[in-house]
Amino acid sequence: MEITPGVHRITDINGSNAVLIVDEQMAVVDTGISGNGESIASYIKSIGRDPRDLRWILVTHFHFDHSGSAQELHELTGAKIVSHRAETELTPEGKSLLIKGNEGAEGPPKIYSWLMGRRGNKRTQEIKYHDTEVHETVEEDDVIPCLGGIRIMHTPGHTPGSICPVLEGPRVLFLGDSVLNNINRLSRPLMWDRNRRRELDTSLRRLRELDSDVAMFGHGPPLTDDVNNKVRGLTDRPYDLPTWKIVLKNWRTLRKWRETTSKPGHWGAGPK
Repeated sequence: MEITPGVHRITDINGSNAVLIVDEQMAVVDTGISGNGESIASYIKSIGRDPRDLRWILVTHFHFDHSGSAQELHELTGAKIVSHRAETELTPEGKSLLIKGNEGAEGPPKIYSWLMGRRGNKRTQEIKYHDTEVHETVEEDDVIPCLGGIRIMHTPGHTPGSICPVLEGPRVLFLGDSVLNNINRLSRPLMWDRNRRRELDTSLRRLRELDSDVAMFGHGPPLTDDVNNKVRGLTDRPYDLPTWKIVLKNWRTLRKWRETTSKPGHWGAGPK
């Protein structure tokens, strides 16, 4: 679905978004879970373009539901896989960052493992993605020459190498999982480690400086109304609840997930 001229949202069966940026040479931001490469290539064909016109596969962070089809899509199109250097250094064996992201965690990690199990993974430790060859690394303020320029913002917190690409022509902000959109109510992702939460808040405060017309997320619908004020409103709310309290506050939702076969999407830490 085209969200704004040149920017298309492609959603996989897991609810993860890939965002296609259409120009003479195209780019995609994230790829969803493993097995989504053919769907992205088919979508490109459906808008009258050749998948081989795809030049860049930007990975906001190496979690399985964002980078899972990067290698497959590269093999289908020849596009280069691009990520931040700090993210690439943490994934030398092609393993998910979920476990590393929980080291030194406060709160009960079994709850997070259980949540991931409801997504089809019995143990968080077993979550992997296909071996992915990163062809190009990017740093702060690097620009990908596509549709007026995609500027890279390094936004560590959710993972050390998370990025929020900024499309400067149509003024579109790609937030990955640094910010979640829960039915037009923005929230932060679940994070166990207090230091990581502080790091994320520092990154999010930088988003206040941007002037965006559209915000795209790793999961859920885009935000096209009052983007800047909503982002600023989120950064005004301190991330001061420990994760175990966030889990307890959401226990009713967790029970519903447990009683059904539906797979939960991402959910976040709202205000107190």
